[in-house]
Amino acid sequence: MEGGVREGTVDPSRSNRSRTEERSQVSFLEQALWKRLGEAGTLAATAEAWLPLQCRMIPGVGAGVVVVAAKDAGSFLPAAFWPEGQATTAALSAIVGLAITEKRGVVQGDDKGAGSPRHPGGISIAYPVVVDDALHGLVAIELDAAVSPDLRTAMRQLQWGVAWLRDQIRRDLAGTQDHLLTRTRLALDLVAIALEHEDFGAAGRSVAAELAVKCECDRVSLGFLNNGSATVRAISHSAQFGKNMNLVRMVAAAMDEAIDQRALILFPPANEDEAVAVRAHSELAHAHGAGHIFTVPFFVNDHYVGAIVFERPEDRPFDQRMIDLLDCVAAVQGPILEEKRQNDRWIIVKVWGSIVEHAKRLLGPGYHGRKLAVAATVAVVGFFYFATGEYRVTATASIEGMIQRAVVASFDGYIKEAPARAGDTVEKDQILAALDDRDLALERLRWVTERQKRLYEYDRAVAVRDRAEIKIIKTQIEQTDAQIRLIDEQLARSKLHAPFDGLVIAGDLSQSIGAAVGRGEVLFEIAPLNAYRVILRVDESQIAEIEVGQPGQLLVSSLPHETFPFVVDKITPVARAGEGRTTFRVEARLGEISSRLRPGMEGVGKVDIDERRLIWIWTRTMLDWIRISAWRWLP
Repeated sequence: MEGGVREGTVDPSRSNRSRTEERSQVSFLEQALWKRLGEAGTLAATAEAWLPLQCRMIPGVGAGVVVVAAKDAGSFLPAAFWPEGQATTAALSAIVGLAITEKRGVVQGDDKGAGSPRHPGGISIAYPVVVDDALHGLVAIELDAAVSPDLRTAMRQLQWGVAWLRDQIRRDLAGTQDHLLTRTRLALDLVAIALEHEDFGAAGRSVAAELAVKCECDRVSLGFLNNGSATVRAISHSAQFGKNMNLVRMVAAAMDEAIDQRALILFPPANEDEAVAVRAHSELAHAHGAGHIFTVPFFVNDHYVGAIVFERPEDRPFDQRMIDLLDCVAAVQGPILEEKRQNDRWIIVKVWGSIVEHAKRLLGPGYHGRKLAVAATVAVVGFFYFATGEYRVTATASIEGMIQRAVVASFDGYIKEAPARAGDTVEKDQILAALDDRDLALERLRWVTERQKRLYEYDRAVAVRDRAEIKIIKTQIEQTDAQIRLIDEQLARSKLHAPFDGLVIAGDLSQSIGAAVGRGEVLFEIAPLNAYRVILRVDESQIAEIEVGQPGQLLVSSLPHETFPFVVDKITPVARAGEGRTTFRVEARLGEISSRLRPGMEGVGKVDIDERRLIWIWTRTMLDWIRISAWRWLP
């Protein structure tokens, strides 16, 4: 028919109209996607708008996916799919895992030679989104090899296209940093405000007022626990308030509600299914017209000490960033305000509070180290209170013979021989030394000759019967006899004998043969071997403890493995200064005599006094020093 369309043919005008309408729809869709991409404020929204545009720019794309890093480190979640609503294919999942591992662009194909631009199978391409050397996500597309894809062009297009995602990630990071910076700045400002006030009340009011202004709150209230319940201590823009006010009681109840549940409370709750009681917050909101209430408890030193309540009108709810900000502020301000509150208490209250706190720690759970320390202290105190020991006075000691005999020179002379010396054991009448007697022998011969002469003269006087002469000569004969006896006595004393069995404790003339000695000079000292005494040099601070008859033990340096008992025999009231201290001489007699003891041995003697507490014995010297020092300096 003329003017009609022949059956089995296609009307060219209708085909052109269909292609025009399709291009118009595609153009309109792209415009909508570009608009969404420009208005996107989050990474997920950007990915949802960007992926369809990107897939349309690359010929032969059959599927695509954008995955982004989740909050948990090391995990990634899908953010956008193309076509929309289609699940990720096995090929895309495989290449996503490989790209995450390699952190670079990768290409994969099927088993018949993936990577050939003319290959009839599917080919997958993935490219990572890296910002500041950190992997924040990646893009993966699957190409249909039947349309002869150009892999180089496709990879380059992905490299250029991910700049949109990279810019959005940078904006998100910048926003996060700005939020952190704002939160840090506010926290530091509040710390400065709290620290510039010494008084807790002024610090609390200033912090509450500053928080109300900076956080755009109608009212900010601070409270701390007192006897198990919260007490409101500061309200923004209110210098004074009564504790019995209805508002104050309701705010305190809201604080108790948060502290008891140990949780942040937001009213109205963001999640209706959240298992948190908000009755007190509801009553506060309805009674005083607060549209939104947020309460943060103060957590200090492992326990809750108070809370802070923020109130806002209906048109200004608390978003998540503000909630994080206020939680951070409370975490910083809690310890500071609690420290100031504790320091503002009366000293007696501080002492009592400290006692109660330590008692709770001691009797309550935990603090095992403190419990062990207290138990050990009690055990030590109990031990020292009940444990006693023998109190003994310690002194330096030396051994002397009970009798010490000196052997002296009977006349002026010279040493002839000296068979004995110090350390030798001698017997009675044993010769110790002999003096040169030649001068005495000559002197005796002179006096013997003189006597013989006087005898001749006496005989002549008798013969002539001259009585006067007889008496004179007789007297002269007696004089010569006395001189001879004197010389005989000196000759007998020229040999020095031991007066008794004993030990020579002093005197050595073996190197002095021929040396001159004077009359009365001590040549030897001898002590018996069966009678010793102990000489103790007792310090003046302990001499008052010594009494006659007290027992003791002696340990000498030469016999360190054996002690010898003694008994105090005499206390000499004579002081001797030496070696920086003053000592008194105390004599004691040994209970048993050992053949190994010798006069002159020195050691340590301990005199047993009585039973006393060990703690007194160990601290006596220090206590006496403190007592004397205090007496010296005190008026």
